[in-house]
Amino acid sequence: MSRKRGPYAKSDHRRSALSEAALRLVREKGHRNVVVAEIAELAETSEPTVYYHFPTKESLLIAALKQHDDENVRAPGAEAGAIADMGSRAEIGVRRTNYARLYNELAGAAADPDHPANEFFQQRWARSIEIITTDIRRLQTAGRVPPDLDAETTAHLLLAAWEGLQLQWMQGPQFDIRARIEGHIRALLGPLAID
Repeated sequence: MSRKRGPYAKSDHRRSALSEAALRLVREKGHRNVVVAEIAELAETSEPTVYYHFPTKESLLIAALKQHDDENVRAPGAEAGAIADMGSRAEIGVRRTNYARLYNELAGAAADPDHPANEFFQQRWARSIEIITTDIRRLQTAGRVPPDLDAETTAHLLLAAWEGLQLQWMQGPQFDIRARIEGHIRALLGPLAID
C-alpha cells in the first residue's frame, strides 16, 4: 500500500489537525462555545482554510466525533473484552460531559436521514454492533454465554441500553451507570458474561 504524497497528503494532514483541534476545544469548552476562529488558531491555520476543508461548523463537529472514535473505539480484531469493558467505558463516557453533550445532540439530529451526521452514526452503529456481536460469539464459544442466544440481536439490546442509560444519566438525576449496564449485561447474557 502506497502512502499519499503531495497535496492529498497535506490535505489529509490538515483535516486531521483541524478535527483534533475541534475535539480538544469541544472537550474543554463544549461545542456551543467553540468558534471556528479558535479551531483555526489551535490548528495553526486560517479560518478560510478551515472552511475549505469543512464547509460548516457542523461538519467540523462531526469530524470531532470521528476523531474521538479514532482515539477510543476498538479496531476490528480487538473485540475480545468489549462486553466486559462496557460498564467502565460508559462510566468514563458520561464524565466527558462536553463530548457527551455533542454526541447526544448530533445523535438525535442524525435520526433525520438527510442530516449530515446520519452517515457517521450509521457507520458507528454498524461497527459497534459488529464488535459486540463478535465478543458475544467469543463468550459463547468459551461457554460463558448461552449458545442459543442470538448474538446480533443481543448486541443491539446492549448498545440500546448503553445509549439510553447515558442519556438518562446526562439528563439527571445521576446514578451508578456502570452498575446498571453491568446488571443489564448479566440479565441478558448470564452471570458468567463478565467477572
